Amino acid sequence: MITHIMVPYDKSEAATHAFEYAADLAQKYNSNLSIVTCVTIQVPTDPYFGTAYIETTRLLKEDAIKSTTNLESKLKELSIQYKIDVLEVRSITDSLVSYAESHNVDLIVMGSRGFGGFKKMLLGSVASGVSQHSKCPVLIVK
Repeated sequence: MITHIMVPYDKSEAATHAFEYAADLAQKYNSNLSIVTCVTIQVPTDPYFGTAYIETTRLLKEDAIKSTTNLESKLKELSIQYKIDVLEVRSITDSLVSYAESHNVDLIVMGSRGFGGFKKMLLGSVASGVSQHSKCPVLIVK
């Protein structure tokens, strides 16, 4: 049974399509939905840049939260139980797989490729990595 669906979200067209699939499935199966956005952290090599790093990370997290506002309104409209998490990560793939395991996710629904990597790749490196390492099923949406 599918009780908890996770959607990695990065504002890309593929992630938006994945969200639509996940919302449809959540409604049909009366599942909870977790939208997970990752902010990649870069550790500054020079202490001089520490303050700029902290401010940049804060702005990236704010942007990630704002980008889910329209998704949140749709979920409320559909009466789907949801949670939105913004993760500060070094490895997006590892963090998504760990999140799925630690939050008892039954299904990951994700876009075939996001904003990273080369546009001509058939399957993005994050989608490929998550599908290979996840213990739960992964639905990849184009």
